[in-house]
Amino acid sequence: MPNDGLDDRVQLQAAIDAAQAGTGCLELGPGTFHATRKPTAGVASIPSLRISSSLVFRGAGQGVTTLAMLGPSVNTADWWLLDVAGATDVTITGLTLDGSQRTNTGEQTHLLQLIGPTQHVVVEHVTFNLPAIGPSTGGDCIRLLGTATDWVRDTTIRDTLGVDCDRSFVGLQRGVDGLVIERSESVKVGDQAIDFEPTGGEAFNCQPVIKNVLMRALTLRRATTQGLAVTIHGAGCAVAQNVTLTDSIVEDGTLSILDAADVTLSRLHLRSLPGDSEAAVVARKRVVNLRILDSVIDRPAEAGPGASIRVGNQSGAYPQDVLVSGVRVEQATPGPLVATGGLKRLVIVNTQLVYTGPPVNNFAVLVCGDATQPAEQPVLIDTTIQGALAGAVQMCGQFTGPPVLVRVTGP
Repeated sequence: MPNDGLDDRVQLQAAIDAAQAGTGCLELGPGTFHATRKPTAGVASIPSLRISSSLVFRGAGQGVTTLAMLGPSVNTADWWLLDVAGATDVTITGLTLDGSQRTNTGEQTHLLQLIGPTQHVVVEHVTFNLPAIGPSTGGDCIRLLGTATDWVRDTTIRDTLGVDCDRSFVGLQRGVDGLVIERSESVKVGDQAIDFEPTGGEAFNCQPVIKNVLMRALTLRRATTQGLAVTIHGAGCAVAQNVTLTDSIVEDGTLSILDAADVTLSRLHLRSLPGDSEAAVVARKRVVNLRILDSVIDRPAEAGPGASIRVGNQSGAYPQDVLVSGVRVEQATPGPLVATGGLKRLVIVNTQLVYTGPPVNNFAVLVCGDATQPAEQPVLIDTTIQGALAGAVQMCGQFTGPPVLVRVTGP
């Protein structure tokens, strides 16, 4: 019975079990249904509700049907409101998942968790609300967690809204293959809006830990002044592979790429925040085939000194190749607009590098190599450089030769 403020966990799980064994569809009417955490310890008690086989779980609409956490955890234990584990062909739709009434929970407290082996899960028209309540009492609104043997495969998250997420809107832990996130929005997060946070990479034996991810038509906000907004990260040699973020707006925070191969960033609008010394795009370590295409990157004067795009080696791992094409970089802060350290190959094509600040001694592009990986000759083609800069390209450290400039205009 909704709206009575009483625990519905046992009855809801019974309804889920009956629907999975029968029609394969469970519909909840309007109102708020509550679920407490199971009162016992152990991993099996963490989820209030579990979907374990094919099911359509449908509410009457976002803000109409709410599934809400209720009350405290056990000894500050972790808690998942809804868990999909070992299931194929699951749809969750027309709901609000709410954690604002929880108390005394642990660090791994999530509204929706997908655990491998799971495949063909669709989450659509769902609103998430998991506000921070005290220190270390919450986690992600959505979390995907597989292993090297039990993957979370072929997941679609679309038309969703993260109103307030204690940590991340969508967190990808590891063992994720085939994910689409589209037409979705985050309003406030305590960490990253989209967070690749792989752990246990050694179990993947230098094979991709997360792969085949498409994110499109997103509006990502963090409601904070600085930090990382999107992280596309692997775990050492167990890289994140074949990841695309396109047709999206990242309103606050940095887009970070680390230990990742075949990453495409296209048709994006990125803006650095006041007081944020980090670049709008940062790529580090094992970066192979990073493409930044047809995007606008804005770094206003309030952001402080620093580059708009920065690529570098770290901890003995070196990036290989970056293509910047069809991009307009507008920067008012002193410093190169594009800066690389330890990057093997940089190509910039059909790009506008626009500096709008006062005269500076730095160049538009800074390319540095070292003895471990000398920088190859950077190539700039059909590129316009504007502003009171010292020149187009500056080389430093170890490199193979001077830059190659083809139809480049500017200082």
